[in-house]
Amino acid sequence: MTATLTRPIWTTEYELEIVDKLISQYAPHVPVKQETRPIETQEELDNFCRFRIRGAAHDLFIVQVCAKAINQIATNDPELQLFLSRQLGDDGAHAQHTRLRVEALSGHDPIDEIQQQVKKHWEFMGDLPIRDWFGFLAFELHYELHIVASLILNKRLTKINDPNSASFAVEKIIPDEAFHRLGVVREWQCKYDKASPQQKAEFAVKLIEADEEGQRCRNSYLKSHWEITHRALGYEHEAEGIEVIYDAWRREVLAYLLDISVSQLPKLVSASEVN
Repeated sequence: MTATLTRPIWTTEYELEIVDKLISQYAPHVPVKQETRPIETQEELDNFCRFRIRGAAHDLFIVQVCAKAINQIATNDPELQLFLSRQLGDDGAHAQHTRLRVEALSGHDPIDEIQQQVKKHWEFMGDLPIRDWFGFLAFELHYELHIVASLILNKRLTKINDPNSASFAVEKIIPDEAFHRLGVVREWQCKYDKASPQQKAEFAVKLIEADEEGQRCRNSYLKSHWEITHRALGYEHEAEGIEVIYDAWRREVLAYLLDISVSQLPKLVSASEVN
């Protein structure tokens, strides 16, 4: 893989431009927006709480990884330490809000279920997130950037939602996560852009290897998570093509980071490849 392109600055507008292109190409049936309604039945409430508990676990796992990374990965990098401290605090706040909202909706504190789900993340991810800088970067990509296209699909297809959760997402989660994603891209570029051509080639190999490992680790989880998400948000039968869009978006992210065209990437593990 040879770096041959000069990419535009990575922004949320650029992300949306790419995702819009991919949705038009692979899922033209997806509307720009749907009318949503509040939760109406006990079954819908149970489905929604199950979905949000998994979201809180995703965020708490990020908190735990960032806490370890500050001590193990960013030891001599105060810039990265400060960024991770912000990310840790943001995702902690997201997890806590979700915990309290599920408690308000269901009448019980879901902290035990959240922690059980966090343990599952550690089990399938193993030591990859804290093994070395490339493993940690792969973790950041999988937990922050690679999920962007599927999150936008969720937003466009959602039929059932909780107004409180939706408001918190708009006011807090969406701007926080944008800051995280841009920070991850910036962290990579600071190191990659300063590297020699030989170092860049080595970086590319290590990044792809770590990212591929992360994808294999997460595939079974993603399949289950998407099923739970689609059921909770009311569009089980309208999410066809999500794996294709996820794969295409992931290729766009990696190609951007390596400053190459998508066609120059090696064949990558697909989200549809579940053991």
